[in-house]
Amino acid sequence: MVQRWHDLLFAHWRCPIGELRPLIPAPLEIDTCDGTAWIGVIPFYMSGVRMRGMPPLPTAHAFEELNVRTYVTLDGRPGVWFFSLDCASMLAVIGARVGIHLPYFRAAMRMTRPDSGTCHYQSRRWSIAGRSAAFAGTYRALGPIAAPSPGSLEHFLTERYSL
Repeated sequence: MVQRWHDLLFAHWRCPIGELRPLIPAPLEIDTCDGTAWIGVIPFYMSGVRMRGMPPLPTAHAFEELNVRTYVTLDGRPGVWFFSLDCASMLAVIGARVGIHLPYFRAAMRMTRPDSGTCHYQSRRWSIAGRSAAFAGTYRALGPIAAPSPGSLEHFLTERYSL
C-alpha cells in the first residue's frame, strides 16, 4: 500500500505485562522497553491511500484514523498488535476488515488545526452491540523533527513494520 500520515500524536502509557497477556494471542510475545509493556493511542490524518499501481478510491484515499495498540514480537521480529483502528471512511473500514483482517471500526471523526501546529482531534466510534468508544485531544509538536536514536523509547515505539 501507499499512504502518508499527517499530524500524528504518539501518546503512550506503561502497562503491566500481566494485564496485556490475556489480550494477546499466542504465539505473539509482548515486547517491552525499560522492562515494561506499552499501550499507545495514535490519532492522525492519512492521505494518498491506495494500493500500489492503482488509483485512489473516492472516499477511501484521505481520512482520519485512530489506532489503539501495543507492541509484540514473533520469532524475534518486532511488530504492532492493534486492539482497534477507528476510521472515518466506511470503504476503508470494509476493505481493511476483509482484505487484511484488521480490527477496523467506523467512527465519526474530526481533526482541526486552528493555528500552525495545534491539532484538535475528536473521534466517536459507532456503537456496536451497545458499546462505543471516544477520544478527544489537543496536541502540538514540542520540538524539531528528528530520527529516533536506536535503543531509545521513540525508536522502540516507531520502528516497527509488521502488523
